[in-house]
Amino acid sequence: MRARVSRQVRKTLRALGPEDTQPLPRLELHRTEPSPELVALLRALGLALLNSSESVQDIAGTLESVAAAYDVDLQVLVLPTGILFRLGRQELDLVSAPARTLRLDQIAAVEELLTQLRTASIPARDGLERLQAILRSPPRFGVLSTVLGHTVLCLGFGLVLNPDVAALPAYLVLGAFVGALRLLALRWPTLSTALPVVAAFLVSLLSIGVLAPWVGDDPLRLLTPPLVSFLPGATLTLATMELARDQIVSGASRLIWGISQLLLLVFGVLMAFTLVSAPELDSARQLGAWAPWVGVLLVGVGYRVFSSAPPGSLPFLWITLLAAYAAQTVGAFVLTPNLSGFLGGLVMVPLTLLLSRLRWSPPTAVLQLPAFWLLVPGALGFRGVSQLVGGVGAQELVTAAISLFAIALGVLVGTSLTRDLLAVRRSWGRGR
Repeated sequence: MRARVSRQVRKTLRALGPEDTQPLPRLELHRTEPSPELVALLRALGLALLNSSESVQDIAGTLESVAAAYDVDLQVLVLPTGILFRLGRQELDLVSAPARTLRLDQIAAVEELLTQLRTASIPARDGLERLQAILRSPPRFGVLSTVLGHTVLCLGFGLVLNPDVAALPAYLVLGAFVGALRLLALRWPTLSTALPVVAAFLVSLLSIGVLAPWVGDDPLRLLTPPLVSFLPGATLTLATMELARDQIVSGASRLIWGISQLLLLVFGVLMAFTLVSAPELDSARQLGAWAPWVGVLLVGVGYRVFSSAPPGSLPFLWITLLAAYAAQTVGAFVLTPNLSGFLGGLVMVPLTLLLSRLRWSPPTAVLQLPAFWLLVPGALGFRGVSQLVGGVGAQELVTAAISLFAIALGVLVGTSLTRDLLAVRRSWGRGR
């Protein structure tokens, strides 16, 4: 009995040991040379994963596992804007990533395809054709539905702020306005480049000059929810996680890009504050404690339509969002409001992994991306930076930075603990 317990303890310690995250370059000569179809598949798959908000370390591991399944040796270096390949004895190959983001239904379809590619259960040609069909697929909902989805998303984030009832029509107007702007930018490349600044300027102008005096509320409370779809909350969280994993190049570049997007939004707000004097309004009236919870439900509905979530995903989105918000609320009491995102991120990772094991659940990435928008690096982070324009002080920027790192640390710790628990479970299963 003692020997059995000792063996089990040793297996558990080996399972919890460090992973070889930086293996030495290798070239296994016994493996076959890749076919042109497999090369094209790995190139397209790498770009699709980059556009799915995956970390560079996870992308590299996925590509290596797919290549190994097809009996091909792969050396890969993943960066946020491109991938360096070497397949077998071939020359080094550089693939640049276009600036686009996959919808939630496309991310789910790519993850479903990966389950077959990891076991090489389909030919590389068929995998490439399916991947190209996924990338060319149209959104699940039409143009008007997308605008409606953004409107509901804006209303949901507004309710999370627990505003006065008079602010609700303003959220509907601003949400529909920004949704229409985003659709126009898809057909007008010039507007697409300047869209964060243009949207922030026009929304701030309407909030300060028209809606705030009419509603009688703080303009910043009105202008933040409509601009949530521009916030780089997931990018900044991913950047912090990559920096913590010693992925310095990718983490630093994502961090700089995310900060630049925030500054573009703040620049648009600054222009509006310069042209129009902000009224001194700060309504103390609120809907009640129920409003944020209803807002979380509306965020799930709006995100489903706006980002084309896969069919049947809404109940799982609600569970994830409600759990993340509940954990964040508890964290505000247990820790501090600035650190509450740590508990939200800590709970989100194992929950999404558990839900993804259910038969009808979407992949973890589909569940985690909406939660990133709901946690602190989203609305609260931008609100803190925006208040610098209003003269609140640099303390708000420090608060936003602390909130960001708290979220990232929670996600990182949750991911690590989940991985360790799964490793221990596998080691115990092999010992039986």
